[in-house]
Amino acid sequence: MTTQPIAQRRTYLIGKARPNAIVGKNRQTGEIALLVIGAFIGMVWGLAITILPLRIAGLVGFPVLAFAAVFMPYRGRTFYRWFEINRTYRRTLRSSAVYRSAASEAGISLDGREVEIGPPPGIGQISWLAAPFGPDEIAVLLHLDRRTVTAAIEIEGPGVGLRDSEDQEALVERFGTLLKHVANGDGFVTRLQMLARTLPADPDAHAKDVAQRGDNNAPAWLQTSYDQLQSMVSTSSEQHRAYLVACMHYTRDLAAEAHAMAKATGHSRDEGLAIVMARELNDICARLTEADIRVRQPLGQARLASLLHSMYDPDHPIDHIQAMTRRNAWPAELDATQPTYLQAKTRESATRAPWCHATAWVKEWPLTPVGVNFLAPLLVHTPDVIRTVAVTMDLEPTDVAIERMLTEKTNDDAEASRAAKMNRVVDPRDVAHHTRVDQRGEDLASGAAGVNLVGYITVSARSPEALARDKRTIRASAGKSYLKLEWCDREHHRAFVNTLPFATGIRR
Repeated sequence: MTTQPIAQRRTYLIGKARPNAIVGKNRQTGEIALLVIGAFIGMVWGLAITILPLRIAGLVGFPVLAFAAVFMPYRGRTFYRWFEINRTYRRTLRSSAVYRSAASEAGISLDGREVEIGPPPGIGQISWLAAPFGPDEIAVLLHLDRRTVTAAIEIEGPGVGLRDSEDQEALVERFGTLLKHVANGDGFVTRLQMLARTLPADPDAHAKDVAQRGDNNAPAWLQTSYDQLQSMVSTSSEQHRAYLVACMHYTRDLAAEAHAMAKATGHSRDEGLAIVMARELNDICARLTEADIRVRQPLGQARLASLLHSMYDPDHPIDHIQAMTRRNAWPAELDATQPTYLQAKTRESATRAPWCHATAWVKEWPLTPVGVNFLAPLLVHTPDVIRTVAVTMDLEPTDVAIERMLTEKTNDDAEASRAAKMNRVVDPRDVAHHTRVDQRGEDLASGAAGVNLVGYITVSARSPEALARDKRTIRASAGKSYLKLEWCDREHHRAFVNTLPFATGIRR
């Protein structure tokens, strides 16, 4: 009797064990510049000052201060990383920390158009457009400050946990094919964002539906049995909504294509950009169908405004689009003065108390091999927490990613050679990192696209106390997913934007 070997499921290595920089490990250019400036000032001080005690104090003190600002822990970060955050926060408190919407006083012009009002701080200037998308229309946003064009569609979650291992692997492979097509194709979409929105649902919705639509003539034993079964079900209920956001960066080629489309259709150049985005999304939707991910509906201006409104006020149902326009998407009041959370309130709120929002960024992705469902504790297994998980993927062609991988591998091999000549002990983190680079090189050689990831998580609650409790719950769930979070204190009003359907949060 023989047994067939069990095929080992593929694991995924996302995070880097020891990130590299231009000089040193995990150092920013500004930090290196600060160290150099501190050493230079100390040297000049030592040459210019003739008094020996002052010369020694300056010669040693300035480099030590620069070293402490870059390396010494300070409230979970370093003084260098806190400096710009504190400066921006103080400037925000002086200028635009409190926002109040002028939608109720703006009025409507004689031709029926609504008078535009500005969005809350942190979002920037936005221009709303609409383009035909099959039988419907889709809202296209022009982000003038970031020079990007975005549009969003609602998709059904792939339900990976409900599939066996072979189907899970096949689904991930097909989604990888989508990313490869978008990155290596001749289209203009250079960035994708996945939004997973989790909201509380009515726990008695099923019981109400049975009472309304049930058959009163059914046998009594059947009704009793069903009531007993229903009483055994948990009363906690959630609704999960998933969205895909496509982003185009404004380039010379995109401007020429938009001008050609506008000239062919008789529209303005901005409307030409919207038509190009609709065309790109049509192609992406076809690829999503091949990847077994069903597209529910495109987000027109009313649906996108309703989604944005529900981000600030989770009491607002996402599907209620009556009277939802682009200027009604923003909250009535927004307060960014609190350093540890953001407060927002709409005119339709059930109570006068504002909602509290806190945003964290994924500081560290898994450094160990993980399976397909590694985010399940964060996405599914955290009940009664209102949250939005946003993952933004910046795509780059395969040839560019291979060049970057080869450069990184060359640096790693050179460092390993130097360590061997100096008889240093082999760092296991370096070995894990080399394995990571080799696997990424094999994937890129097979045609995979280069993907840069960034993740943000926003937690919403009614009170600061409930928000603090939910933040602890999310941190524990993130730990089960092998993630390390860092809350964006003193900049929540800017970090909150990264969980909106704008495909932001990553530098290009």
